[in-house]
Amino acid sequence: MGRFNRETGEFTPKPSTVKAGERMQQPPTPLPILRKGTPVKAYIGAGWGKGVVEYSDKQRCVVLLAVGNRRISIYDSRNLTTETK
Repeated sequence: MGRFNRETGEFTPKPSTVKAGERMQQPPTPLPILRKGTPVKAYIGAGWGKGVVEYSDKQRCVVLLAVGNRRISIYDSRNLTTETK
């Protein structure tokens, strides 16, 4: 998605598209090792969900999501970001 400039014919992509592309260019492993209780955002297919870390090592990270109160396991570092306040 984006826009074409009528005068120059140049295509400008939306910032969200560029940001998603940059995220997928990162290496998928190793996962960052996070402390238990660290607030994070996890990509769950339909978007980003907030949660807290329950377990973390180089192979996987278990996150307890705030919505739905369910646990998910993340094996790809591109699908996990720390929550900044």
